[in-house]
Amino acid sequence: MKTIREIANELGVDKQKVYRFIKQNHINEAHHEALQRSGVKYYDEAAETLIKQGFLDETASSEAHHEAHQNRINEAVFDAVIEMLQKELEIKNEQIRELNERLSECSAALLAAQQTAQAAQALHAGTIQQQLTEGAADLEQEQPQADVASGEKKGWFIRLFGR
Repeated sequence: MKTIREIANELGVDKQKVYRFIKQNHINEAHHEALQRSGVKYYDEAAETLIKQGFLDETASSEAHHEAHQNRINEAVFDAVIEMLQKELEIKNEQIRELNERLSECSAALLAAQQTAQAAQALHAGTIQQQLTEGAADLEQEQPQADVASGEKKGWFIRLFGR
C-alpha cells in the first residue's frame, strides 16, 4: 500500500495532480483500521494500478494530442513552403520569358546588322568593280590617242598591258 505522495513520486507528477485524479475518478483508499488512525490515506495495489493507468492513458492522450498538433503545424509549414516555392517558380518563369524576348530582339538586331554589313560589302565591291571598269576604259581611250599622236600602230595586246 502506498500514499498519494509515493504514487506521485513514482509517476513524476505533483501530489495535487494525483489527488485530483483520485477525486475525479472516485477512487477509494484502502480500509485498514491501523492505517486510518494516522490520518494518511493509503491506496492498495488495485487503486495504485488504476491511478497509474489513468496517468499513462492521460500521458498517451496528451502525447497523441501533441503529435497531432505538431503534424498540423508541420503541414502548415509545408504548405507555406510549397506556396512560397510556387511563387518563386512563377517569378523565375516570368524572368525566363523576358530573357527569351530580349534574346529574340538581339538575334533580330544581329541579323539586321549582318545584312547591312553584307549590303555594304556588296556596294563596296560594286564601287571597286566600277572604278576598275572606268579605269580600264580610260586607259583604252588614252592609249589610242597616244598611239595616233606618235604615229605608231600598236595591237590590242600591247595597248592593254602597256608594252
